[in-house]
Amino acid sequence: MLVQLSGVPGSGKSTLARGLAAGHGLVVLDTDVVKSALLERDLSVADAGPAAYGVVLALAADLLAQGHGVVVDSPCRYPALLAAGQQVAEEAGVGYRFVELWADDPATLLPRLDGRRPRPSQVASSTDAAPGTAWEHGTAVATLRAWQDELVRPEAGYVRLDAALPPDELLRAASNHLASGRAPGSARARD
Repeated sequence: MLVQLSGVPGSGKSTLARGLAAGHGLVVLDTDVVKSALLERDLSVADAGPAAYGVVLALAADLLAQGHGVVVDSPCRYPALLAAGQQVAEEAGVGYRFVELWADDPATLLPRLDGRRPRPSQVASSTDAAPGTAWEHGTAVATLRAWQDELVRPEAGYVRLDAALPPDELLRAASNHLASGRAPGSARARD
């Protein structure tokens, strides 16, 4: 199985990815890990992002060929990344699931950003944007909202979860989606 996660910084993707990996025997492929390693080797931000996605998808294909399921942990703001994830799963002959973490109020994510120890490629805090960028829409909240609006998702067969839910509830809802074996369309864990 290939599970593709989506969500803005601070939405809980990495926490959910680790929970899914532990509960379902999956391997986490985190684009921030790869992108950070590339940045530490003096690749530009503009080059490191696309390279990181390419590396993660190549690793996903290889791990799937070895019989391992994977969780791709990335924001998923690009149609090409969405399509590539689906293609990797299809070519490997495995199931594909998509989980989107959504924050109705992106301001609720700011304490998470301030409370984590960021990697070099990540937003450092609610006042310090990602390396090589700025809060391009003026403030952290406005930028997170704009980035969230740019998220891409499949037309059907995905689940949108409320990023404000506690991690154990998110994990339970995402695990139910993985176990569903069907393409239910968009669903919300909490309305």
